[in-house]
Amino acid sequence: QELIGICEKYGIVILSDEVYRLLEHDPIDRIPAMADAYENGISCVTLSKPWGGCGITIGWLCSKNAKIIQQIWDCQYFGTACCSRASEIQAMMVLRASDTILKDRLSVILRNKALLQEVIETQFPDLFEWQRPNAGAIAFIKFKGPLTSLELGSLLAKRGVSIKPAYCFADNVTPEVDYFRVGFGERKMPKALAVFVSVIEEHKDTWRESMKC
Repeated sequence: QELIGICEKYGIVILSDEVYRLLEHDPIDRIPAMADAYENGISCVTLSKPWGGCGITIGWLCSKNAKIIQQIWDCQYFGTACCSRASEIQAMMVLRASDTILKDRLSVILRNKALLQEVIETQFPDLFEWQRPNAGAIAFIKFKGPLTSLELGSLLAKRGVSIKPAYCFADNVTPEVDYFRVGFGERKMPKALAVFVSVIEEHKDTWRESMKC
C-alpha cells in the first residue's frame, strides 16, 4: 500500500511479475494482484509456473486501466497477432483443471520444502543458512563452509546435481551475496537432494575443520 501510494502521487505505472502467484505455501500470505490493488497496476501472469504449462507459451497482462492495455496491444500487435490455436486449447484445458493442478503442485512443493528445511536447519545448520521461502519453489541458500557457491556448484555437478551459483545473479560476488539458488518444485527433487546430502556427508569433516582456522 505504501508503494501504491507513492505511485498514485506521481502517476507511476507498476508492472508486477506475478508468475508465482497462487503458489503461496500458506494462503494467508497471498497479497492482492497489482491489477486489483491499483488503477495503474499491471499484473503479468503465465501458465508456465503455477500450472507447470511451460510448453503452452500462453500468458496474459491484466490492468484496470484500459488505456494502458490498449497501448500494450498497439505495441505488441504484430508480435502476438495470432497465438497458436493448439496452445489456446491447451491453456483452456489447464485452466479448467486449475484447482486440481494447483493442489498437486503445492503438495509437491511443500513436501520438498520440508525435506530441504530438514537438511539446512537440522542436519547442517553450521554449513548452510537461508531465508525460508513462503511462496514458490525457489530458495537462495548460503554455504558457510570454505567454498564459494561456484566451487560448491562445480563439486555437485560432478555428481549430477545442478545449482545456480551467485555469479548468475550478481556482477560482483562478495561473501555477503554469495548465495546459490535451488529449485524444489519437481517430483524428482528428493533424489537430487539425497545426492546433495551424500556430498555434504563426504566433505563435512574437512570443511568444519577448515572453518576453525
